[in-house]
Amino acid sequence: MKNKMIAGLFLLLLLLVAVLPGCGGKEPAVPENVNNENMEPENQESEEPAPAGPRYGGVLRGIRATFPNVMSYIPEMSPTDTTFAQPYAEMLLKYDDGEQKIVPELAKSWEVDPENLTITFYLQEGVRFHDGTPFNAEAVKWNFELNLEAGSLTDGDYIDWIEVVDEHTLRIHVKDFTNQLYFNYGWSMMFSPTAFEKAGGGDREKSIEWARRNAVGTGPFKLVEFQRENYIRYERNDDYWREGLPYLDAIEIRYMPDPMTAKASLLAGEADIWLEVNNVEHVKELEEAGFKVNWGPGMLMSLCPSVRNKNSKWHDLRLREALEYAIDREALANMIGLGAYEPLHQLAVSDWPGYVPGYNPRPYDLEKAKALLAEAGYADGLETTILCSDNKILRDTATAIQGYLDAVGIKVHVDIADMGRYFTAAFAEGWDELLLVQSGINPDASDLFVHFGHDPMTFRTGDIYKSEKYLELVRKAIKAEKHDEFIDLIKQAVVQAGEDAMIIPLYRTRQACVMAPYVHSNYIKAHAAIWNEYEDWMEEH
Repeated sequence: MKNKMIAGLFLLLLLLVAVLPGCGGKEPAVPENVNNENMEPENQESEEPAPAGPRYGGVLRGIRATFPNVMSYIPEMSPTDTTFAQPYAEMLLKYDDGEQKIVPELAKSWEVDPENLTITFYLQEGVRFHDGTPFNAEAVKWNFELNLEAGSLTDGDYIDWIEVVDEHTLRIHVKDFTNQLYFNYGWSMMFSPTAFEKAGGGDREKSIEWARRNAVGTGPFKLVEFQRENYIRYERNDDYWREGLPYLDAIEIRYMPDPMTAKASLLAGEADIWLEVNNVEHVKELEEAGFKVNWGPGMLMSLCPSVRNKNSKWHDLRLREALEYAIDREALANMIGLGAYEPLHQLAVSDWPGYVPGYNPRPYDLEKAKALLAEAGYADGLETTILCSDNKILRDTATAIQGYLDAVGIKVHVDIADMGRYFTAAFAEGWDELLLVQSGINPDASDLFVHFGHDPMTFRTGDIYKSEKYLELVRKAIKAEKHDEFIDLIKQAVVQAGEDAMIIPLYRTRQACVMAPYVHSNYIKAHAAIWNEYEDWMEEH
């Protein structure tokens, strides 16, 4: 097994990274490189001559519509939390957006041995946590075990035992092998065991409470101030292990959920970068005003019926099918995305390797939707609830869906939740009826495992219906060693998900990061899961 493979990745509701075959270690086979040209619109940056090079100094003032709740206790961290942790916390492996492949970070290399069921990480030497304690194999083992105890390590059930070979070598012995394991383990943020234990003075609960508000990592910036739903400040780590980095003195981010306020702040020069812009109209306006735009590959918006409760009406395939027939996805995508969004009729976007050309099991058909409702015993209609976050795109989408479903007799209550309640429902406790949600799209097809596999990273609550036929295809795909076999199985799984009306795919969004002309950042080009903030810099202004 000497060919390269693609790993799964963490992803994020509003953040997920695209992965392609790695380097730096021996990997088993699976997907080949994927042309990512169509994943992003052309970046409309200024055509003025580029500056001579990066410049040191400055405080980057950012604004963002989402904000973290937990700083470093990984078992409780949401995708939003891990996004904000990137300046101060690092992982063993990460995705390089420029090279479009997995690269070493805190691990300088890795080796996968499927025959002996081991994954070995060779760690960077000379790296220290912000408290001065060494980053070594014992620290990595402690981080893994903390998450294993809490049941929060993705594919943790595959681990047999963890071996500290020497100070800078850690070996994971697994019970079985899949083509996703090495990255699922490598995609783990590392925090100081000493700082955690010291904060609690032997009281585990006190340590956990401290970790919810504080963090000690190895990153290019230190977390120095955090005010929930208000403000966060990171300051330069002068002892950072990457020589000569970072360039910035500090990064400040303010919580600004109202997009009109955020846009006005950027236009007034009160902020340098808007890290999360989901409104296409605002992006276009700011671009016309002279701001630079980084486009991300977008997210898959879907409506997910819950079948966690055995008595849920959504166990009835006919009702799930009726939902899909009732929604005009072309009109919806055009209305919400102003022509920039792609309507979806399958669990795949058109430039995704698992896309099945021409597959559209349930085109818009109101009469068909009404007939299915009647057949299922709801000729007089039914009532339901859509849970969505307090986000303009989700709110507008939920309102539009409310109108579509009303036309066939489905009365919808839109439950708009704050981010804390929303993420708790989506990732921890589950939802009762329908969930409107975004999920990341990876150009290697690994997001099918990340979000909708037999052991997903994100939607782990058991709400989403998965037939045995679908799960069998997913399990075969995750074991595949050849690229063609992998993609064929993924396509079969996409079709099976469609036949099952597993979820109702709606459209593919576009994300953007908007910044002043003097700011240099590559942020959001690989969703929000990767932010190489140590490379960000600003020209004099």
